[in-house]
Amino acid sequence: MAKKKVFQISNALTEGLEETVTAAHNYNGELRVEIVPLKKIELDPENPRDLILNFEDLYNGIDKGDKNYLRKVSEKNSLQSLANSIKEQGIINPIVVYKHGDKYRLVAGERRTLASIIIDKSDIQAKILDSKPTELKISLLQWVENVERKDLSLWERLKNLEKIIYSYATDKNIEINAVSATDLSHLLGCSLPHAMNYIAVLTADNKLNGLIRHNQIKNLEKAALLSTIQTDYIKESAIGACLAGATLKQLKVISNQEKKSKVVLTHQKLLKGRGRQATFVNLGSTKKIQVAKLIIDSVLQNAKVTHLKAHFSELNWADYKSINHAFKQLLETLEQIEA
Repeated sequence: MAKKKVFQISNALTEGLEETVTAAHNYNGELRVEIVPLKKIELDPENPRDLILNFEDLYNGIDKGDKNYLRKVSEKNSLQSLANSIKEQGIINPIVVYKHGDKYRLVAGERRTLASIIIDKSDIQAKILDSKPTELKISLLQWVENVERKDLSLWERLKNLEKIIYSYATDKNIEINAVSATDLSHLLGCSLPHAMNYIAVLTADNKLNGLIRHNQIKNLEKAALLSTIQTDYIKESAIGACLAGATLKQLKVISNQEKKSKVVLTHQKLLKGRGRQATFVNLGSTKKIQVAKLIIDSVLQNAKVTHLKAHFSELNWADYKSINHAFKQLLETLEQIEA
């Protein structure tokens, strides 16, 4: 008997669908879909752009005297495949705009708009916001739009995430480093481990940052693992292996060398130590609230203490005293559970 085929959805697609559903929920009742004349669409001057090619270049032709002539020609050529797809299949995912006077300002869908102009379309399907969205909403909408782009690099995703985190911190009137993985998970509609990987890579050192920027390291999970290695020679070894094509499993083996070396050093220190043997574990301290929040959020994922989540949701994360008290209570609860 032939073996039954099992249909599976990739993790990337699953996360993309979750994020799209989250955005749809966030903007329910605020978006309507209409056919909009392309001539009535304009770029939003307040939103940063990846392309320098503009609508006038396509309507009037790229000026050969333009100092960016070659780059604009290259960008136009790169849009030809998308233009051909739109010509054959139409716009599958509408662009997003908001009304501005008698025009529509573009929030997301710049490439689809430019590609539609290339094939001489007169109008385009658009989701129209009732009013100009906040910076946070714009960055979230652009994130969801970009989830579907296969050519989007890890570096581009990180740049989008920086905008989201900055906008969220501004909206909530908090420090940027106070935005936790849990916050990011809720914003994007992705899993907590996935959000934790993003947070780890966003704080990567300059060398790792450069490798990601130049698209030499493309995988989020690998980049997150590399960013956690603190020992220089082990990190160098892991980065070299990653650039040579090592799998995530192989990189974890290299990363574990750091844990083993720390265990050896700790054991040596204990042997050299004087006085009475230690009878408790010192968990240390940190001045960064984000670090404390990350630790607590991670512990609360354990099924044994999930009932405490409601208590911590009311915690004042701006008050060190409250955090210390809550962490002490969490330790006492864990000691009772593991007694």
